[in-house]
Amino acid sequence: MPVLNKPAIAFSPSFLPISHGLHTILNQVLAQYPDSYDAKHITINFRDKSYSAENGGYHPVEIALTKLSDGNYSIIYITDFSYCGNAYPELERDTDFDIGNSMVFSRYTGWQNIRLPAMAELYELWEANFVGYVDMEVYDQIQVEFS
Repeated sequence: MPVLNKPAIAFSPSFLPISHGLHTILNQVLAQYPDSYDAKHITINFRDKSYSAENGGYHPVEIALTKLSDGNYSIIYITDFSYCGNAYPELERDTDFDIGNSMVFSRYTGWQNIRLPAMAELYELWEANFVGYVDMEVYDQIQVEFS
């Protein structure tokens, strides 16, 4: 992903161990949308257009940010989607790091408190995979919406 000469936004601390690598990815994406720097709310969607229930692929991911002050944002949630169901699979929430409400959802465990050590471990595993996938350029559609 190319780095453009736009100001980097800062991110407020989180209960989760969000890495510099993820912050860098978000800044690189937003640098391609200079109008987003004045937005109060930003949603970034990462898609592998070939992902399907039949063939698998890389899960779609949505990351939402909210502006706290000039140049300072907070990550509100990170949601990973996957196809679920046998006969009629539907794209559903697989893992949801709901930072704004201090909760984590996993399809296998339901809702958990974000402060549990296991949730930080889950997040670190998820994030390492996601950052690796971005580095491999598996997401061929990245969309940014802001208001």
